[in-house]
Amino acid sequence: MSFFAQFQDRARDEEQMDHPDCDPTQLFRTLDQFHGINRCFSRARGLLRRTFLADMQPGRRYHLVDLGAGACDLPVWLLAAARKRKLDLRITAVDADPRIIDYARKRYGHIGGLHIREGNALELETFAPFDYLFANHFLHHLPDEEISILLAEAHRLCQRGFVISDLRRSPWSYLGFSLFARVYRRSFSRADGLISIRKGFQPRDFHDIPTPLTLRTPLPGRIQILGGCFHPKC
Repeated sequence: MSFFAQFQDRARDEEQMDHPDCDPTQLFRTLDQFHGINRCFSRARGLLRRTFLADMQPGRRYHLVDLGAGACDLPVWLLAAARKRKLDLRITAVDADPRIIDYARKRYGHIGGLHIREGNALELETFAPFDYLFANHFLHHLPDEEISILLAEAHRLCQRGFVISDLRRSPWSYLGFSLFARVYRRSFSRADGLISIRKGFQPRDFHDIPTPLTLRTPLPGRIQILGGCFHPKC
């Protein structure tokens, strides 16, 4: 198979940090590095401003669920941004890995309005009621059949809307990250990041999903999936 042909379909490889017996030192160093990776590549802060923060109004309480929250740098930032706007926001940060939950609680367990919980993303009713759902770099961890279930449940349970940001699968993203990520040493960031890009998405991957969605593909190498109040046709 040629190099470019590898990106026609989603890869199925498992990321190293998902192994239950992976080296804990490298795992926690990877989590430490996520903050910089999110700042450089995810464009998440601008997305959060344009969606959730723009939709919320003072005088009402809001609940947001963050799936696959990992190191929790984004929910911590979002809570601070909401406070500056005098918005009453509570965030439930969910991850399925108890090691990551322990890491996040030790680092951010003292943050007001942040509730860090171990849980299954396909059991969204566990966290209801909630106004918003967010996920960053999480969807590519799921097989196709579970993605359809998650999007349908998000559409059913979100009282306002949901935003999912992930990686757009392309050889150019792969090559660019392979060069940049050489700065990440003694961690899983580079190897897992390259696997993640190959497990990422193209807009055509969502054509058969009946849930009403808006798809955007901003640079660098992103795909954004918006539903509920953020989908203009609803």
